[in-house]
Amino acid sequence: MFCVYGIKNCNTVKKSLEWLNSNKIEFEFFDVKKIDLTTNLINDWINNISSPYTSENLINKTGMTWRKLSGDEKKIPFSKENIINLIQKYPTVMKRPLITDEKKVLVIGFDENIYEENIK
Repeated sequence: MFCVYGIKNCNTVKKSLEWLNSNKIEFEFFDVKKIDLTTNLINDWINNISSPYTSENLINKTGMTWRKLSGDEKKIPFSKENIINLIQKYPTVMKRPLITDEKKVLVIGFDENIYEENIK
């Protein structure tokens, strides 16, 4: 079963959930504001991210959370450890939704063409 990580009031997440439901795809939803985003979980995402994504794609650099970060926080290099720490400190800084199958990250964000290719 697919796991979808996001927040319910995010428009991109809403589009994603609508697409999944309309295509009769079974999934479990996890609200990143309400669950513990453990080091192991985020590390699994980073280690199992699929092309065309990179670990840096886990961070939404256009969202409100990113814009509210201090200049120093935005300048931190995107190492695995820093990405994990940033997401744990500010869960809504992650790009949403993130969809996994087992540990493999299939998609980040919403693009219907990518969904059709990667979610079956």
